[in-house]
Amino acid sequence: MMPPILTLSGLTKTFGNVYALDSLDLILDSGSIHGFVGPNGAGKTTMLSIVSGLKRKTSGDIKFSIPQNQMMLMPDTPDFFPLLTAQEVVDLARWPFRKEVNVDAVSKILEEVGLQDSADRQVGGFSRGMKQRLGLATALIGKPQLILLDEPCSALDPIGRREVLNTISQMRGKSTVLFSTHILSDVEDVCDSVTVVNKGKALYGGSVSGIRKSAGQSFEDAVLELLLSKGNVE
Repeated sequence: MMPPILTLSGLTKTFGNVYALDSLDLILDSGSIHGFVGPNGAGKTTMLSIVSGLKRKTSGDIKFSIPQNQMMLMPDTPDFFPLLTAQEVVDLARWPFRKEVNVDAVSKILEEVGLQDSADRQVGGFSRGMKQRLGLATALIGKPQLILLDEPCSALDPIGRREVLNTISQMRGKSTVLFSTHILSDVEDVCDSVTVVNKGKALYGGSVSGIRKSAGQSFEDAVLELLLSKGNVE
């Protein structure tokens, strides 16, 4: 049995007297898709920023079973040099992996995220949703073992969201995906497991089916009830 690809133990981040993360535990199995769900301000982006090395933790442990160069992060608002085309952006992201990933992969990944018709357009004219798709393409191009996605569907229309979720779902067994979101249906559609968090504290961690069974109701209703009963959501 393979060890967990990522283990967080008591992860804590404070800003003054405010706890952005409060003794957070998480075990991420290799090849799985895990949703990190909670309302705005729950600590989702902070957790991903610490795991990816963009921010320092206050305390707690982070353990990887893979080299950290096998991890890629897509931020919630990816930005790119505006004069580059989408194809040029992804090709630049491919460059560190050029020995393993050939140039043909650029067109393929742009097609997977629905940008094949915009490959030669300068990204300065892209909408936020198109930039999110492009950010996903740059995260996937190197075939990383661990992919961190921060609100990957927040700016997408329903068709675009479905395309991106399908792309994420296809990563199962090939890469491990940890993505944050406040869209509960997205988690139910593609995730194997989920952490429900509010005000930096984990309220639930386990399988998607487990939260439904324990509550005896739909996933969305179960999460909302959990947040209302334990998360002090007003």
